Amino acid sequence: MFTTGAAKTSPWQNIDTKKINWFIRMCSDFSRILGSQSNLQQLLDSRCNLVCIALFVPERGFIDNKLLKKQAEKSPLREYLNPLRLDDMISGRLKPFPDLVEEDLKLILSPKVTDDGKTVVALSYEVIYDEEDKERIYAVFTIEGCHTLSSTLDPKKINRVEVLTNLESLRKSYPILSINITHLEQYPFCNHAYGILFVESLSFIPREKEISADGIEIIRFCYERNILVDLKHMSLGARTKFIYDIRERADFAPIKQPLVCTHAGFTGLSVGEIPNYMQIDSPSVKGYSKITWGKPTKYQTYESVAFNPSSINLYDEEIIAILESDGMIGLSLDKRILGYGEGSIKAEEQQDLLTESEYISNKELEYFITGDAVGEHLTPFCCITHEVVNRAVQSLADVPFYHLHHFMAHVLHLMKISAEYGFPVKNALQKVCIGSDFDGLINPLTFCDSVLELPQFEKDFIKYFPRFLEQNNLSNLMPSGISIQQLARQLFFSNGRDFVLKRLPLILPTT
Repeated sequence: MFTTGAAKTSPWQNIDTKKINWFIRMCSDFSRILGSQSNLQQLLDSRCNLVCIALFVPERGFIDNKLLKKQAEKSPLREYLNPLRLDDMISGRLKPFPDLVEEDLKLILSPKVTDDGKTVVALSYEVIYDEEDKERIYAVFTIEGCHTLSSTLDPKKINRVEVLTNLESLRKSYPILSINITHLEQYPFCNHAYGILFVESLSFIPREKEISADGIEIIRFCYERNILVDLKHMSLGARTKFIYDIRERADFAPIKQPLVCTHAGFTGLSVGEIPNYMQIDSPSVKGYSKITWGKPTKYQTYESVAFNPSSINLYDEEIIAILESDGMIGLSLDKRILGYGEGSIKAEEQQDLLTESEYISNKELEYFITGDAVGEHLTPFCCITHEVVNRAVQSLADVPFYHLHHFMAHVLHLMKISAEYGFPVKNALQKVCIGSDFDGLINPLTFCDSVLELPQFEKDFIKYFPRFLEQNNLSNLMPSGISIQQLARQLFFSNGRDFVLKRLPLILPTT
């Protein structure tokens, strides 16, 4: 998206991470964040031939910042960041829609330049999915943020009518599975959850409340056309309003669709537990507050594993709501989203809690402070400490195994709360898949840098998940009549495939 003409970056090629400054490359995870995780060739090489491709245009806070501009002007990464192109995006000379979206679609759906027959095809009435096809990637599409459907990145100028007009145009040509009403920047349709750490901009800080009247009309429009509304990136207040109010209104009854969260992590908490694991600064006059979270430890391996309780992740009641709606949860493969954090090596900090921080809108404080007691569980008995993490990863060789257990803790948590809420565990395990977020700027699990590692990931899950159940005295949760191999195949492939193919007749282009 940031290149043009003959220098246009191909979606089939790997990003050359050696172009990242050597010092940054050696002292940070930027090589793993910026490296190719799911380009088209990687997908075919890993036999991932059915994908949901996110149509996404970066918000202004992403592109109009010193970090990106510096890389575009002075670093070898200029190969992927044309400064003139960047200026055109910032100024609005290049519009998110139609300019950038249509350009991306044309690039993705063009045959590979080597002319070896490999290509991406959008599923349609004429294009039927073939699981054995090794030459083609079959695609449906998601839209990551309503701003992607606007002619402007200016939140003050974006409008519902234009967004819906462009969505209607797009869905007539392509199968649109779902849409995120919001993403990482404050737009007028829906409050968002804070979700970006390495780019500083006030525009990324939530300051509004729930879902606006225009946001509700966008949801109605999507539901009337069988387009799913993704819970990911909504604030806690927005998700609560959507799940328990908007969807339950009488006029939504005839059009109600399943709930989805396409690249999720779990908080490990119920909504009622929120105040126990947080500290909050005095509310800012600028309309937001900072929360510091202790990271809950609910399950054990050779050491405890933690969850990330930041409100971009799902709470127990929300997980159950998705299951009961016959929806789908796609698990993110971002190590921070799944709860992992690196421990400090400072001796004086070993007993301190490892924490996560986020900003929330003051208009949604009521969703977080639900009683008088705040921070009661901010203790080493309930939350992970630097010492525990450091014991678990005494060498670099220990890191992949510890990361695997954070992923397995999510699967176990789904099983445990399903049983507690009376939802059949066997059914719950059919409503979870790999959401990855490999197309985003994520810091992936160490043992799964890209889709190429998914086959080995599945084998490791088969090997170690039964033992993880035993270590937590929860082997009884494994449903009868299903083997660990069957569970893994469901989780890593067939659940997602079946959900997409079930929805497909409802979203096939009309022309």
